[in-house]
This record gives sequence, structure tokens and C-alpha cells, in this order.
Amino acid sequence: MTTSIVVAGREGESFIPKVSIIIPVFNTGRYLEEAIRSTTDQTYRDREVIVVDDGSTETRTRAILDTAGEHPAVTVVRTPNRGPARARNLGIERARGAYVLPLDADDWLAPTFLEKTVPLLDADPRVGVAYTWVALVGGHHGIWKTGGFSVTELLSRCTIHVTSLYRREVWKQVGGYDPRFVESCEDWDFWLGAARHGWQGRVVPEVLVYYRRTPTSRELRSRAPGTSTSLMRTLVTKHRDLYEANVEDAVAGMYERLAAAGLTLERIYHNRAVRALLWLRTRLRRVQAA
Repeated sequence: MTTSIVVAGREGESFIPKVSIIIPVFNTGRYLEEAIRSTTDQTYRDREVIVVDDGSTETRTRAILDTAGEHPAVTVVRTPNRGPARARNLGIERARGAYVLPLDADDWLAPTFLEKTVPLLDADPRVGVAYTWVALVGGHHGIWKTGGFSVTELLSRCTIHVTSLYRREVWKQVGGYDPRFVESCEDWDFWLGAARHGWQGRVVPEVLVYYRRTPTSRELRSRAPGTSTSLMRTLVTKHRDLYEANVEDAVAGMYERLAAAGLTLERIYHNRAVRALLWLRTRLRRVQAA
């Protein structure tokens, strides 16, 4: 039987926040403080923060968690290790807000994230998800200009980041995060489920989330041969009716993405600086072989 313990109190049991920020944690002490600070520093104050310790064993992580609950907006929940999907679900079960924002423990928010996304949900009951552009930091670089939010777009790729604000009702309709997606893609599955139920998405075309890639990121491990295939098979099996009904759009979208990646590689290969480096490498190998 799984047990969980609330380590820290809340801002008062009569306080019902509009937004609940959920941070699942497993041995990410190096980045955890920055993630938590980015939630407590939000300019939009009608929020609570629930940090779910998914059975961390690292000393640094446990030490941070022991004191995190001292902030009046932060609650720490501890549970045996069961994976990020179940950790998020547990946090949302404990949450009181009408809106939910998942945040990975190695990522962080811009101070105005909630200030600029909450009004999108407030303004239109048909909008279930509000999301932003994403800065890629750590082991990858650039800006992810997130895509559209429709069934056809989500069949071929995950178009938005896990850190997107959504209505609690969306989570209930979808059935929460599916723990079968252990290595990755539980967010992709979740967004596809939301679109299936007719929810619309709205984007703030501004970088308000910072997505960090580290050597231990699940996203990297999920690309290993066999793992990515297994994840895709699970996704297609679960949503087979959607893939069968939209097979042309799904395959076309995947091919378009593959073609775009090929064009990017060709541009890199034909760049003058890259060509010069390749020529120099060839010359050095010839000299070494002589």
C-alpha cells in the first residue's frame, strides 16, 4: 500500500488558490531550488505549490525538501518512487486550484508566466490549455516556438511543452497522466487526450518557460533504439481510433517533420565553415597516415 505524508502546511486551510503548481522530484537537488523559487516569485500570487518527492535518495535533494515547506505557499508530499506520471497525479489529487501547472524539477518559469497565461483560461471556457514558447537551455539551445493544439497536429508530434497551464477538469476527463509512459511521452499522451475531448489551446508567443536538458534527462534516454519505438507503439495503441481516422494527416505530419530535419542537416553540412572543417580534418588524416 502506497503512503504519502504532507511534510509542510499550507497558507491556511481556508485559502483556496486558483492555480496549483505541481513539481515532481526525484534526485534533482542541483536544480530544485531554482525551480521552486521560480514558482514563489510569480507576479500572479493566487497560487499554491505542491512538491512531490518521488522517493528521492540523494542527500542534497532531501535536504532541500526538508526546508522547502517552510515557505507558506509550498507543500511537500513524500511518496515511494513510482515514476513521474503517478507523482504528478498524486500532486494534483492533493491540489485545490481550478487550474493546474506541471513543472519539472530541473526547469523553471519566468516571473510572469501565470500573469500572462491565467487570463487566457479566464476569458474563454472552451480553452482548456494555455501555453507559451520555451527556451532550450543546458544540453540544447534555442527557442521552441510551440505549435498548434489539435488532434491532427498532436498525432504526429508533441506540439507543446509539459509546463502548460490547464483546467483541472481537463485532467479529470483525460484520466490523469498514464503511468505506462515511464521513460517519456506521458505529456504527449495527455495533450492528445485533451484534444480528443474537444479542448482548445491558446499560446502566449513569448518565452516564459526554461526547459533544461541534462545528461540524466528522461527525454534523452527515451530516444534510445527500441525505447522510442516502444513509446510510439504504446501511444498509437492507446489512441488507435484517432490514428486510423486521421492516418493521412498523421503520416504526412511525421514525414514533414522528417523532411525538415533532413533539410536542416543539409544546410549544416553545406555551411562554408563546416565544409572548411571537414576539409581540414581530411587533410590532417592524410598527413597522419603518410
